[in-house]
Amino acid sequence: MAAARYFSASYSEARRRFRAAAEAAGATLSAREHPMKGPAGETLATDIARIGPADASRILGIGSGTHGVEGYCGSGIQTALLSEGFARDLPPETALVLIHAINPYGFAWDRRVNEDNVDLNRNFLDHSKPHPQNAGYEALFDAINPRDLAPETMAASRARMKAYAAEHGPAAMQHALTAGQYDHPGGVQYGGREPVWSNRTLRAIIREQMGTAERIAFLDMHSGLGVRGEGEIICTEPESSSTFKRMRRWWGDRVRSTVGGGSLSSNVPGSITVCFADELKGREVTAGGLEFGTVPIGEVTVALQADNWLHQNGGAKNPQAAAIAKQIRDAFYVDESDWKEAVTAQARKVCAEALTGLSE
Repeated sequence: MAAARYFSASYSEARRRFRAAAEAAGATLSAREHPMKGPAGETLATDIARIGPADASRILGIGSGTHGVEGYCGSGIQTALLSEGFARDLPPETALVLIHAINPYGFAWDRRVNEDNVDLNRNFLDHSKPHPQNAGYEALFDAINPRDLAPETMAASRARMKAYAAEHGPAAMQHALTAGQYDHPGGVQYGGREPVWSNRTLRAIIREQMGTAERIAFLDMHSGLGVRGEGEIICTEPESSSTFKRMRRWWGDRVRSTVGGGSLSSNVPGSITVCFADELKGREVTAGGLEFGTVPIGEVTVALQADNWLHQNGGAKNPQAAAIAKQIRDAFYVDESDWKEAVTAQARKVCAEALTGLSE
């Protein structure tokens, strides 16, 4: 299928293809180099491609790789849009800004988190204030962070989480597991205690690329939650907010609110949408996630547990490193043509509708 050719097998390949597609599309390219290197000693960077007037009053931004390994999905979509001429006929006074590999370290090393073991989508909050508490996570700490990956240990982990869900409800279990935590730097879903490199870098990009626009829409590409190949547009504002109502007007009932409890995602603190609201005060900001399903949630959970265990036990030097890297990659990226075609087609439609909405 046509879309499959735009997806890559590594971060380095994805970066090369994205930059080549951006150049061919006539984009202005820039990059923010990461202080660390990739597994082969390669340069890591967040790349930015801009098409449209420098003084555009309307901007559509599309991001990839906030959760590093999910960059396989997001980068493929971004490269497809550029290669297919999505930006060829932008509406007047409108620019397209693609931010590639927001967390390049996680992308390159096949991790969802960054170089500090931080889940970037839990890091965009005010770190001068007390950090949120997650009582469910604390109650299940040993189950969420198993001491080893032996079958009996993992079975005990699943049993404890199942019992917690039976007692407190599935939503409480999901919140415990996914809503983040700020007290265990070596644990799953750590949100960090200060703004990390990707947080600071993205804020600078927003100010530089979007600071003079009046209407800004941003779609962050994610994968791992939901039915295989099906997309949901995630809003982190309540259903009563003007942002949610505007998103529903643009995209219909594909939009779900994390605050209202109707989303695949829990209502998590410090999500990337906060960053846009912070940096673009006084503007109309429509920021959300576009989440695509991959494999059953149980497989995603086990992959996250295995990845975290690995990086507390030798990381790339551990004999299990290659197998676990493949496990987490397979949890967040379906390397099949039909899946790639489905997610690209949906993203293409959602982005086109965003351009229409910005022109209202």
